[in-house]
Amino acid sequence: MSEATSAAAAAAAAERAERAERAARAEAARASIDAAIDDHWDAARAHWARSLQLGRPVVELEGPAIARIDLRDRQVFVSAAHVAGHGLETCLEAILAHEVGHHVKFPRSLGTLARMRILEKQLIPLEHFSALNLFTDLLINEHLGRRGLQTQLGRVYGSADHTAQTPATFLFTLAIYEELWQLPPASLVGPEGHEKLHGIYDGYRAEAHLVAQDLYRLGPNVFTQLIFYLSVLSRYLIQEVEENQHDHGGHSCQCAGEPDADDWASALTPGALEDEAIERAAREGWLAPDQIRRLRDKSLGARAAGLPGNLDGTGDQVTEIMANWYRRQAERYLLRPPPQRRLGEAIVPTTHEAWEPGDPIGTIDWGATLRERGPRFGAARPVRRETVADHEGLEVELWQPRSEIYLDVSGSMPDPREAENAMTLAAIILALGTLRAGGAARALLYSHTYTKSWRWCRSLRELSGFMLKYVGGGTEFPFDVLSESVEACRDKQPIRLVLTDRDFDFNVGKQPDAESVLRHASEAGPGFILVQAMADPMNVKQYRSWGMRVVDVPRLNDFPAVAAQLAHALFPEEGRPTP
Repeated sequence: MSEATSAAAAAAAAERAERAERAARAEAARASIDAAIDDHWDAARAHWARSLQLGRPVVELEGPAIARIDLRDRQVFVSAAHVAGHGLETCLEAILAHEVGHHVKFPRSLGTLARMRILEKQLIPLEHFSALNLFTDLLINEHLGRRGLQTQLGRVYGSADHTAQTPATFLFTLAIYEELWQLPPASLVGPEGHEKLHGIYDGYRAEAHLVAQDLYRLGPNVFTQLIFYLSVLSRYLIQEVEENQHDHGGHSCQCAGEPDADDWASALTPGALEDEAIERAAREGWLAPDQIRRLRDKSLGARAAGLPGNLDGTGDQVTEIMANWYRRQAERYLLRPPPQRRLGEAIVPTTHEAWEPGDPIGTIDWGATLRERGPRFGAARPVRRETVADHEGLEVELWQPRSEIYLDVSGSMPDPREAENAMTLAAIILALGTLRAGGAARALLYSHTYTKSWRWCRSLRELSGFMLKYVGGGTEFPFDVLSESVEACRDKQPIRLVLTDRDFDFNVGKQPDAESVLRHASEAGPGFILVQAMADPMNVKQYRSWGMRVVDVPRLNDFPAVAAQLAHALFPEEGRPTP
């Protein structure tokens, strides 16, 4: 073996030995911190409540921050590398109590976090920037400081060397802690951090004192506190915008977990506390008039601008969130249209059988399960009961409505993912009514072309998600699809609804066989209904002579209310449509 090869082999062996030693030290530190948690966990929880059910923290070898909590499963994580590397083992009580504070109070829920993010994006519409973690940390640490943990917290924040590369927003928040805990100037921000803040605004110490003095008095409305904090913090965003510095480093904890579609959908409608906070900010003069106007804008488009994905143009989650919002709005109308009658076999229940994974959940007989196996074993081993025909061929009336919805998504209406589309909401209301009556629905969206979800569906989530698609452009009603549907459905014709505006009249005028197609559809099924905005009386008369039912919607915004009343239009008092 040559001398060079021997040297390389020796160097590789030394590197492996060093890595093994580092790994051993890290594992020893992890084990030591894991054991120390048992000494501090009860005390950390006691700072918030006498009895608090929260899983024991998990110690990681590495981590993105000193500690973090995942608000989805409420699991706390502690980074052994950060704690041991900065000698913070004696501060574990404060570190753990801080994470418990995110669970108990700030923000406490992902729904509240979603509302705060939308409010923040309306005020500071910067991509990838958020100061919410700094803000909630402030509220938590003020509480813990009054509980005697300010010394430990000061050691945590002071253990890092802050330089000119540290984001100014984080440095300013450290200055607030200096004022709050009456620490010497620059004891947390450091000399370089002090110079950086002084260069941005030489009165930063006075502003930090103002925030420390007033922020906590503005509670308990957390949205008022947030607006006040952001109104001051925005002065220190200049350099971060220019240099794209948004990482607050490992010495700021991380509150992990993203709100789900339901949280975001709920947050799209502002609540009374948010309204109160905005009006307080306007009275106190915290914000410029244009900022107040943005915050007061409660329109769906303005609120939706703060959804994840909107600012960078990807919109990955927006469709699911907006579909959830439309479903919530549809629920308000509680449309329950009487279903259509058809004949089916009379059925009787059979004897019980063991339910197996993969069987439909709806076949479980929970009453029999509880009687036979009790609540303890019944949950693990339920029984099911199937049904068979009482007498083969005997038919009785069943209620199984079906709705076939044709929705105009041309350029005359807005994209439902960016602003409220009354016509789309009306279509979802009609679908909801059909499903609540125990039926199924399918839908077709048309503009200059069309797309359809043509499988009979009983899932409002699936239907509403499909109806949020948007094409824009011109309008061409798909007469060929309508004809094919009439022929395919045979003796099981659905109620057909067309939601559109006066563009439908132009489509009829250009289609040579429009009258025969519409007549045939009206005669074949229990109802063919045209729900038309600002309908022309002459055309309405003609359509009705062809057998169609026409519902005139005076204004576009009236579509949802009209949809909620369609049960009376579809099913007259004197009788219900039958096959």
